[in-house]
Amino acid sequence: MASPMKSLVVFALIATIVSGHAFAAVTHSGGAASKITVVTETNSQSTNSGSFIDLPGATVSITVPAGKTQLVQARFTGESGCGPISSGSYWCSVQIVAVGTSGTVQMLPDSGLDGAFDSVPGTQDLWEGHAVERSLVLPAGKYKVKAQWQVSDPAVTFSLDDWSFTVTQYAVGK
Repeated sequence: MASPMKSLVVFALIATIVSGHAFAAVTHSGGAASKITVVTETNSQSTNSGSFIDLPGATVSITVPAGKTQLVQARFTGESGCGPISSGSYWCSVQIVAVGTSGTVQMLPDSGLDGAFDSVPGTQDLWEGHAVERSLVLPAGKYKVKAQWQVSDPAVTFSLDDWSFTVTQYAVGK
């Protein structure tokens, strides 16, 4: 009969191997930057939407040339407030999507609502700076790259101010 320590070691090795495959990191690479577009906003905006909606103004139109693929990297930074619920596990999320003729695809990592941008802190939430960065290799075509926002509960208010949305296209993507 195997010892408990030997069984524990075997279990740990199997868990490591399985989780290594299940949680493998995705790597993309690209060539020189071919285009950088930056959109900024200094007016405060708020939402209570329980589903992802477009953040007004946070849209960049891009074109990937015919016969090419490009690594596209998008970064959203801004001041945020998430509240005013005084307790519980609530948060505010930002995702970045690429919308093309084939539909909408969430840029990677694809976290959805699970990608918390800010959270409810308790009794008081002050403005804080936060960021999210996503990337994706896109085939030839025209796209709108959009930042979208959502709250985990409609009783939560998500406010953004002084934000910047940067989309960089790299000459090659794989």
